[in-house]
Amino acid sequence: MARLAVALWGTALAWLSSLVGTQLFIGLLQDGFSWGGLGEQVVGCLVGFGTVSLVWVAAACLFLRRRARGAGIPLTAEALEERQVLGLRPAPGADGRHERILGELRAADRAALVAERGEEEVWFRWRLGRAGRSVWGSLTFDPASAAVLLDIREEEGGTGVAGLRKGTAFLAVCQIARALGLVAAGEQDEPGGPNLPLSYGG
Repeated sequence: MARLAVALWGTALAWLSSLVGTQLFIGLLQDGFSWGGLGEQVVGCLVGFGTVSLVWVAAACLFLRRRARGAGIPLTAEALEERQVLGLRPAPGADGRHERILGELRAADRAALVAERGEEEVWFRWRLGRAGRSVWGSLTFDPASAAVLLDIREEEGGTGVAGLRKGTAFLAVCQIARALGLVAAGEQDEPGGPNLPLSYGG
């Protein structure tokens, strides 16, 4: 969680840097230029925007943590990557048949352009919310088990978590896992089960 917070904070500071520059410029125009005035303006901007960025990051972390827990997905700093690849398995008590998972995907309100590529792979588009943001994704089924590999790639221009343009793909992963009754497949899987990666960004 600490690495995730640091990564989010860096993104927030980069996003706020233009606002800091604008605020400094306006302050100097209003008060006139002086080295003392410049120093006060810099300190005031750093304190003010630094506080805002920390609150922003805390809210984003809590939001991501809640979504990850609800979906049974591990939350790491890689959640901010533009591509998310995750090994999934049926949630306890869920039907793991290929047909059931594909049926749930086709029936999901957020899914569109669902297209099968052979018997073991399906591509689709997933809408994240009312704003019309969407990502491309694919599910690859392991014929020897109920495991699937979820691959999500976000497009440019996504607003991400808390408007920081990061984490869009991870949010889609959490939504898809919940909609299809799947959870992350980790090292605790049964011996001889599918050797799928837990999570990584591309």
